[in-house]
Amino acid sequence: MDKMMEKGLTVAISLGAGFVASKVFDFAWEQVTGEKPPKNEEIDAVDIKRALVFGITSAAVSAAVQVLSQRGAHAGVRKLSKSYGSKSEV
Repeated sequence: MDKMMEKGLTVAISLGAGFVASKVFDFAWEQVTGEKPPKNEEIDAVDIKRALVFGITSAAVSAAVQVLSQRGAHAGVRKLSKSYGSKSEV
């Protein structure tokens, strides 16, 4: 049961954190470069160097969100298990 709760919590945390991280990353990209982040519609107009930097940094942010959400879900399940005990009524 703890494994299912951990997976559900991981999904919920990942969705929320991913949404927030993408908005923060887009804002930071615009502040640093002075331009909007590249999107699918304008892929041909984007310089290859700029596209690579954007891709690598956004992948790093995404990986960090995934790792942190997994750790947060694991810690949350551990905390819940300690407070409710190992026996569940479900």
